[in-house]
Amino acid sequence: MRGVYSEPEETLLTTRALKYLSAGPADVVDLIGHICSLPGAPRIVAEHMAHAMFAGRPQFALGADGRWMLADVSAAAYAAPKSRPRNSAGASDALHELSYVVVDTETTGGSHWSYDKITEIAAVVVKDGEIAEVFETLVNPQRSIPPFVSRLTNITWDMVKDAPTFDRVVPDLMRVLEGNVFVAHNANFDWRFITSEITRATGHQLRGRRLCTVKMARKVLPQISRRSLDYVARYYGVEIRNRHRAGGDAIATAKCLIRMLSDLADRGCGTWGELQTLLRTQPGRRKNRRHSGLPTPVTRDTTA
Repeated sequence: MRGVYSEPEETLLTTRALKYLSAGPADVVDLIGHICSLPGAPRIVAEHMAHAMFAGRPQFALGADGRWMLADVSAAAYAAPKSRPRNSAGASDALHELSYVVVDTETTGGSHWSYDKITEIAAVVVKDGEIAEVFETLVNPQRSIPPFVSRLTNITWDMVKDAPTFDRVVPDLMRVLEGNVFVAHNANFDWRFITSEITRATGHQLRGRRLCTVKMARKVLPQISRRSLDYVARYYGVEIRNRHRAGGDAIATAKCLIRMLSDLADRGCGTWGELQTLLRTQPGRRKNRRHSGLPTPVTRDTTA
């Protein structure tokens, strides 16, 4: 997939199917017999069970020879053309041909899976090096907002009490997210909150490619001392309007992303695979300099 997509949450049976098919394509009778403990099931029963189990799960594909397999690059040669995921992508995808959705969330705190919830979300679509769409909305978290969070974000309970709850936001949000590479500044934070909220609201999980502009800045801008959004935006001359609000931060991050992608292209990094290789590169260790044995001039009084 070129960008993010949603699929039903993993179950014990689909987890067993993933493990079984990791060894290669399998006949449906053998597959269902293994994962459901139904050896020798009638073929028509096994086929109905497999189609029901794997519906809406793009990681499973039905091959031209009637066998089920994992729909990854290694299985592409066996998969029937109509069963392959649309927009299948690989390391050779050109960065300038991909579309991106830059996301920022404001929340009631930092615990994404238990008590804290999203209070505001923004998603900015970037295509062909330009901002193509901005989606932004307040969200009713259905819990109180701590005072220190309100002081930081300027989002109060009075602002969100009549806002839509997340389950009402999901359809419009997924329309913006799907098919685009997920991007955020400190992406793990926003990804965890959004995927947790989507799973709670729909029973589906978010999958697909994502990028962290903090990690990108470490490679693209090694000359700046810090990689916070304020520092990266200042380097590129990007104004952050409405700081610590989802829309203002997401738009600023999108503008920084566009500039970083341009800088990468100028340095010969133009594909998804090349970018991933760059991001995985570990910085070289500095060698400890040995102190000279020669006398040095006295520049300050060390006895005072």
